[in-house]
Amino acid sequence: MKKLNSPLPSLSAKEKAVLQFIETELLSKGISPSYQEICDHFGFASFNSVQNYLKQLSTKGYLLIPQNQKRAIQILHSAGDFHKDLIERLQVPAEPSRVPFGQSSPSYEDHSKVLPIPFLGRVAAGQPIERITENEFIDIPRNLIKSAKDLFALRVEGDSMIEEGIFDGDTLVIQSRKEARDGDLVVASVEEEATVKRYFHKANPATPELGKLIELRPANKRLTSMWYSASQVEIKGLVRALMRSY
Repeated sequence: MKKLNSPLPSLSAKEKAVLQFIETELLSKGISPSYQEICDHFGFASFNSVQNYLKQLSTKGYLLIPQNQKRAIQILHSAGDFHKDLIERLQVPAEPSRVPFGQSSPSYEDHSKVLPIPFLGRVAAGQPIERITENEFIDIPRNLIKSAKDLFALRVEGDSMIEEGIFDGDTLVIQSRKEARDGDLVVASVEEEATVKRYFHKANPATPELGKLIELRPANKRLTSMWYSASQVEIKGLVRALMRSY
């Protein structure tokens, strides 16, 4: 459930569509749609998909789903409320609740403006993964960046970068880039799955005969580097900032 007066979470395109369908059914029929009706409307393969979307909407604070009651879905916020909430937050000071990577907590005045940037899902600080969402945004303090151009956000999963202060659940602000230099902290895609690591282009001491490879180096003494040929690795961007909610 969304805490009172806290910012509304953004919605993916499909989450928004499901919420709008429930709103329409409630307005036109006076009763919420059944799981079967939602499933049929969107062409879902099973009720599991319906349950997942309703759970996400409930977790984000848009719906209330009473237990053991059919057709009892309650709407707490409409599909358009996120944009209204974002506009309001762009016009008034926001609570100082996040600390950027490598910096101390900014002053209250530094948070008087925020900028929305695309939120593209979750990135592994461990084994590579990638779950991309569509049409979802996250707002960041304006003092962190000069411009939102070419920026996007990813949420960290895993603990492979903990020795650099990057923890599970942190949000990374990424500048879209296709190239990196030795030592850069990057988001890289390996076989269409993304991971955050330190980048190096060098020979692997264990297999020097293979020539220069791409080393994706973790920051956790329990883990070892991953080595790939240049053709296997696609640089997605460089890490520019980190935000953490308390």
